[in-house]
Amino acid sequence: MFTITRDEKRCVGCGECVVICPQSQAGTSKPVLVSPGPGEIPLVSCIENCIQCMSCLDVCRASAILFAGAHIIPRLVANRVLEDQVRRIL
Repeated sequence: MFTITRDEKRCVGCGECVVICPQSQAGTSKPVLVSPGPGEIPLVSCIENCIQCMSCLDVCRASAILFAGAHIIPRLVANRVLEDQVRRIL
């Protein structure tokens, strides 16, 4: 079974995982990740919509995100628009 967990002790609440997730963008009816508010720990909301791109894992500066049971697929193309959004936050 596929799961996404985060280590609440390591998570700094930056929200970068929510920004980079293609399935959590504004207008998504059932986002995978949601941020309750600035500085708060993001929640896994709808794991069924996760496409297992692992962008959230890549961008997590605290290494607080863990995947279990994921089908690892090589990523050949980076989504430049999402990368630019994260860079603006940093």
